[in-house]
Amino acid sequence: MQLSCARGPASEATPATSPTPTEEAIVDQILEHYEAALGEKEAIAGITSQRLKGTWELAGMTGTIEVWRKEPHKTLTVIEFPYIGTLKKGFDGETRWVQTPAGTFTDSNPQEIAELERDAEVYGAAKIKSLFESMKLERKAWLSGRDVYVIEGKPAKGPAEKLFFDIENGLLVRWDMARRQANRGVVFVKVHLDNYKEVDGVKVPFNLRFAFEQFNFRVELQKIEHNIPINDAIFRKP
Repeated sequence: MQLSCARGPASEATPATSPTPTEEAIVDQILEHYEAALGEKEAIAGITSQRLKGTWELAGMTGTIEVWRKEPHKTLTVIEFPYIGTLKKGFDGETRWVQTPAGTFTDSNPQEIAELERDAEVYGAAKIKSLFESMKLERKAWLSGRDVYVIEGKPAKGPAEKLFFDIENGLLVRWDMARRQANRGVVFVKVHLDNYKEVDGVKVPFNLRFAFEQFNFRVELQKIEHNIPINDAIFRKP
């Protein structure tokens, strides 16, 4: 920093300039604002398991959905389709799998919805920083009538994803998740998060919209339970 060489009363000296925050510090501030918007750190850290129940809508069809989550990173999603049967998607911490009425697959099932490998992680997004190896501020943007920060998150494997945080209230409002698809490589699903409600001291998005290129898959939650006992066996591939 260059100091002023002017002589005279101290009041006439050039004021010192505050150092410009680094990009890493700005990202940390955005994430801290987000965590504070969700709830107290103790309440967030205290959630070790979740069970969520709701309904979904897709192209005029409706059905039920249940999601189980357990730390660290175990998930199971069960979707009931009318006239078709049950779709299950699980991750036991090591293996991702999908079970449809036609059989059980590992990682490479061709069905577009079944390839939402990490959809359950949007419900536990308070621990979002642990999902990425690095995060950087990309820009400010305008989304659905709100100013947002756009952060790029680079996971240990796979392409970078984008996260959109409301500048005013700090909440995560969109998450562009990378997905693998047969014969197409990587595509991005725009996950919109809305209607945050407080449950056990932590805000959770009750309305989600997974925007694919050709259709929207909407989820509306009716019930959320925290810290319930869950047997690890339900997360394992059948």
